[in-house]
Amino acid sequence: MAERSPLARIWIGRASYLAIAVVLMFLHLLPLDTVPRRWAPPDWLLIVTFAWVARRPDYVPVLLIALVMLLSDLLFHRPPGLWTGIVLICAEGLRRRSADLRAVPFPLEWLTIALVICAAVLANRFLLAVSVTPQAPLSLAMVEMVVTILAYPIVTWLSYLAFGVTRPAPGAVDALGHRI
Repeated sequence: MAERSPLARIWIGRASYLAIAVVLMFLHLLPLDTVPRRWAPPDWLLIVTFAWVARRPDYVPVLLIALVMLLSDLLFHRPPGLWTGIVLICAEGLRRRSADLRAVPFPLEWLTIALVICAAVLANRFLLAVSVTPQAPLSLAMVEMVVTILAYPIVTWLSYLAFGVTRPAPGAVDALGHRI
C-alpha cells in the first residue's frame, strides 16, 4: 500500500482535530444530568489541544485553535474571546517549546502541560475577577484543573492509539527533508 504524502497526513490530522473538537462540544452540550454536580469533569477540549500542539504542532494551526475555542466560548456561554485568547497564548508557548519537549521523558512533558494548564486557569479566573464577571466557585475550578491535569496521559495515549499522534524524534525530517 502506498504511503500517504506528508501534506495529506497534515490535513488528515487537522480534520481529525476539528472532528474531535466538534464531538467533544456536542457531548458537553448533551443534557445527560440535570442535577448540579459537586465535581467538574476535565476540560477534554483543552487537553486535546495542548497534547496535539505539544506533540504535533503542524496538526493544529493557530487559526484552527482560534476557531474551535471561539466556537466553544459561544456555545458554553463564556465571555467570547477571553478563554480563546488565553488558550492561544498557552498553545503558542507550547508550540515554541515542542521541539524541546521531544527530547524529554513523558513525566517532564506532563509537568510542563500541568504548569501551562494551571497558568491558563489562574489567568482566566484573574481576568474574570478584574472584570467583575460571575464565576464558578474556586473549589470547583480547582477540581476541574486537577482532573484535567490527571487526564492528560489518557488523552495522549488515546491520541496515539486512535490517530497516531506521537512526538517525532529529535531532528526528524519529513519526506521532503523539512524538520518536523
